[in-house]
Amino acid sequence: MADEPVSIDYTGHATVNDKPETEQMSELDSPATDHGFALPQQRLLLELLNMSGEIAVMGAQDDTLLWTTLRECESQGWVSLVKLSDTATTIRLAKAGRDLLSN
Repeated sequence: MADEPVSIDYTGHATVNDKPETEQMSELDSPATDHGFALPQQRLLLELLNMSGEIAVMGAQDDTLLWTTLRECESQGWVSLVKLSDTATTIRLAKAGRDLLSN
């Protein structure tokens, strides 16, 4: 029992993991650069775009979670960004984003 991996959750309870570390890795641990997997905030944005068609984001492109997520999704080819003005950008769901949601 002493050689088994142990994890402690945020409540302080210890649990013994009977699987090797590589098998314990969840989808959340997967890198965002994998084209077949979106992080929860990326999937939420893609679902919103899928329901809305397109959205406009107002404000400067700063380092908020929204803009970070938008840039990550754009780099994967899941969305397209069209700058309307200095303070408005239109976001559309790309075919790759639709394909990801259909999986």
